[in-house]
Amino acid sequence: MPLQIDTIETRRLLLTALSFNHSDPMFRLWSHPDVCRYSGTVTDYDGIEIQMPAASPAESDKIIDFWQRAAADGWGFRWAMLDRSSSRMFGHIGFNSLGPVSELAYHLHPDHWGKGIMSEAAAAAIDWARQSTPETTLEAFIAPENKGSIRLALGLNFTPTGQFSDGAECYRLEPLSPTQ
Repeated sequence: MPLQIDTIETRRLLLTALSFNHSDPMFRLWSHPDVCRYSGTVTDYDGIEIQMPAASPAESDKIIDFWQRAAADGWGFRWAMLDRSSSRMFGHIGFNSLGPVSELAYHLHPDHWGKGIMSEAAAAAIDWARQSTPETTLEAFIAPENKGSIRLALGLNFTPTGQFSDGAECYRLEPLSPTQ
């Protein structure tokens, strides 16, 4: 069943469904080597690897296509992260999977690192997941070298599991208990 992706507003951000309207900022994001450093293998919807950093907007558009098709199939999606005041996109966040275990994933342009933007976006995404499926366990897979993302996960109360997949450690946030 296709997903209906809500638009979410936070103090500084607007999270809106990723679309081809975001093609130019997606290319700026995915053509930056620092964004791609810990991303793992990126593939199109047919499983064909996309070389990163992206060499053209057509390459990063394959990522948009991937997430639009995932949302249409009902198993994952991305929000474009926009500055509320300027509507400028500088990252994306969403879920690689949705279900009893949902995997949170995100990317932010380095010009915006260290400003608390991803903490704000991730908190909103977690709140959305908790409201949509309160019993879901949330996971994030983070390369051990990605110290900023580890700090973010720990600050959001994810805990390391000691389990690895493709060199990335799983961090987990258990569902809220009925009394929380």
